[in-house]
Amino acid sequence: MSPEPGMRLNRYLARAGLGSRRSVETLVTEGRVAINGKKVTELGRRVLPDSDEVTVDERPVFLPEGFRVYAFNKPKDVVSTLVSQGGQPSLLPYRLQSDLPDRFMPIGRLDSETTGLLLWTDDGNLNQDLCRPRSGLWKTYELELNEDLNQSQIRKLTRGTIELDGRACRPCRLKRSSGGTTLDWVMEIHEGRRRQIRRMFRAVDRRVMKLHRVGVGPVTLGNLRPGDFRKLDHNLVEKLRALVEGKK
Repeated sequence: MSPEPGMRLNRYLARAGLGSRRSVETLVTEGRVAINGKKVTELGRRVLPDSDEVTVDERPVFLPEGFRVYAFNKPKDVVSTLVSQGGQPSLLPYRLQSDLPDRFMPIGRLDSETTGLLLWTDDGNLNQDLCRPRSGLWKTYELELNEDLNQSQIRKLTRGTIELDGRACRPCRLKRSSGGTTLDWVMEIHEGRRRQIRRMFRAVDRRVMKLHRVGVGPVTLGNLRPGDFRKLDHNLVEKLRALVEGKK
């Protein structure tokens, strides 16, 4: 049996940068989406990108010619949302000053105290795939502790024996930072629970004084300055995409 022509409406809206495939379903069920001038509320509808006209709230929606991914160096005390929270600055001014279109959204979050690499994209599908726990991408952090670690604490941190929110953390990697002090470490995890690293160290009676993300999978922060964006080249984006596609 040959596949149905076109793509599912939720996938079309996600690829147009309106959110993940799951989140854009709300736009459809609320009656805000139309195809060729007719309101659509069926989630299973398909779109022919080359011939159908899709609108959301009566505004035309188009697929971008090519999806892009940017690396961003998040400064300290900035929340990883586009809306300010509790008086703290948000990411919106950085997007505006860099002239990124509205469809670009940050992938995941860093807490306000954590600095470093935050990826942005206009590809809603890639955004969703990277946020899945099973994406399996290693995320690399540089951190400073209030006290040194002993071997027992290192084993507990790395072997997946710490429980957060009723379930064990996955095994992780931990090593001393080259050229740093006994308080400086590099940690790699492939989960993204709320304030996970800080909570893991709290479980072994240590406190994270500084936390800085320097890598997500094959993407590294490099010498990107705080508050700046860097467009990733095509080969790196495809490598990132291949890694998460292989985990589906």
